[in-house]
Amino acid sequence: MKIGIISNLYPPFIRGGAEVIAAAEAEGLKKAWQHVFVISSRPKNIRVRGGRLMGSKSITQDEINEVSVFRFNPINIYYYLNDFKYPGFVRLLWHLFDMFNIFSYFSVKKILKEEKPDLVITHNLMGLGFLIPRLLRQLKIKHIHTIHDVQLVTPSGLIIKDKEQAWQHKLFTFIGYVKVMRWLMGSPEIIISPSKFLLNYYKQSNFFAKSKKVYLPNPVKGAIDIKKESSQNLELLYLGQVHKAKGVLDLVKHFEKIKLPHIRLHVVGVGQDMSKAKKLAKDDKRIHFHGWMQHSSLMPLLSKMDTLIVPSMCYENSPAVIYEALSMGLPVMAADIGGVPELIIEGKNGWIFTAGNFDELNKKIISLYKQRDKIKLMSENCRRSVAKYNIDNYTEKILELANETKYRKKI
Repeated sequence: MKIGIISNLYPPFIRGGAEVIAAAEAEGLKKAWQHVFVISSRPKNIRVRGGRLMGSKSITQDEINEVSVFRFNPINIYYYLNDFKYPGFVRLLWHLFDMFNIFSYFSVKKILKEEKPDLVITHNLMGLGFLIPRLLRQLKIKHIHTIHDVQLVTPSGLIIKDKEQAWQHKLFTFIGYVKVMRWLMGSPEIIISPSKFLLNYYKQSNFFAKSKKVYLPNPVKGAIDIKKESSQNLELLYLGQVHKAKGVLDLVKHFEKIKLPHIRLHVVGVGQDMSKAKKLAKDDKRIHFHGWMQHSSLMPLLSKMDTLIVPSMCYENSPAVIYEALSMGLPVMAADIGGVPELIIEGKNGWIFTAGNFDELNKKIISLYKQRDKIKLMSENCRRSVAKYNIDNYTEKILELANETKYRKKI
């Protein structure tokens, strides 16, 4: 069986966890001796080192960890990764064009007709265009789609707690965005969701009416044994986009209320609200901003960390960063929103606090500081809690579903 994977981004172009999951899936399938290739995007005039032109100046082909990756620059107002540079009305026009991006349609069609896959697994499509599911139906290619966020209902993919009825969401419903997205996505043979929360969310929004729906947590590529350095400090880590919806601004703002000098906060990541975060931190020397870090540079920092903080104010799916932290033996302190609570066992591999209640979070942080000896004892629990989600088990399940599509009628 030949399998194609389509993801709007793919390493080295990374924005969040979805493209990391797509890469882990591709490498897992390749390891299982499957014929697999990837279709993704790239910025204009930027080619991955070693990439070659594929009979067209617009499509390149390169290899990432032995997986063949076809890339092209989707013609639009700007490249997907640069959206934070533009005002709202420009982003709205971009989204409208992206829904029916005929240029992407023909680029993907060209690759699919040459590669002739038996099955295509799609991940996030925003930035590549939402004509792709219809293209797969036209070419009679079996289709599995993995949902990662709420972008099919609201383009930003961000629904903030207590602002579920915000005018932005009502606007997209009013102009027919949701109805059109239902039509464009249709009902792939199988829908995969890493969280029960997101599966139920799309069911309630009347998406994928005829699809088989499968709950399948994200894969963990492999546990990394980090040797924890002993310290009198409690080292807290925030790892992700520096965006107010992720709760990082409130985390930094309320950290000032913790007066204990040996509790320190490390922020790793970049984003549109970085300057605001630094302004809120003022001159607090306990708060350290590391910016974006290569994976190799991140490992030494992780060896000093005591816990990962996930303070999201928006409805998360099943954050890859939580799986990664737990696989390293790092407990997680996370907001109880979206699919996040499905991963945390209170007091075993982490702690849950009420989303938006940063006073509650601070109390848990101070309590943890007073019981720092617990952290080392929790490490094995953390690793064990995600051990069953290893990449081999994930790949085996994907192949089971892939074989199942052979016997499902094309919808």
